[in-house]
Amino acid sequence: MGWSISHGGTRYSYSSLSLEQLEGKLRKSRRSDMAAMAPIFSRQSGDPFNIRPQQASQIGAALHQAADGLKMWDRGWAQMARQIGDSALLAAKLGEPWRWS
Repeated sequence: MGWSISHGGTRYSYSSLSLEQLEGKLRKSRRSDMAAMAPIFSRQSGDPFNIRPQQASQIGAALHQAADGLKMWDRGWAQMARQIGDSALLAAKLGEPWRWS
């Protein structure tokens, strides 16, 4: 299954496996950042979901913080985290739900 993320979060759909791999790479992030990202990584089903703008802002900031730490050893995963974070921040800025489908 693949995910499409609104507000430019995906140029191509990300597979559930690639998101699981990203989560594994980000586990070295600060505990508070991982807690902020939990709503996107803790989904048990592949059902579409929305994130409220305020929460999208928090997730986007956490993804950017994690990407900054990750880019030292893995630029590809850092770019993926930053792209998803950018889309979260854009949704928040526009006051729109951040949609994963």
